[in-house]
Amino acid sequence: MEYTTHARQRCSQRGIRQQQVQWLLEFGCHTWNRGAQVYFFDRTRFKRLLLKLSSAERQLAERAQNTYAVVVNGAVVTVGHRNSDFCVSKPGAHHHRR
Repeated sequence: MEYTTHARQRCSQRGIRQQQVQWLLEFGCHTWNRGAQVYFFDRTRFKRLLLKLSSAERQLAERAQNTYAVVVNGAVVTVGHRNSDFCVSKPGAHHHRR
């Protein structure tokens, strides 16, 4: 998978390793938002990932459970950590400023 310069920078700033992003793309689910695919883990897919990993890899995977990756045209454009405002279950959901 190709990474943009911005995505590499965000991985570095946010402590997200490329192996974690690879697991996310391979085992995670995705939704569409403004023409981009947003990958994340739901409980079922995250458990499926853990079953395939060694105990050493599981520790790294645990830190990736609440991450997301945005992919456009086959390239990762950014990554981050999900927070309470991150909602993928409602298509078209908007973040409201408080």
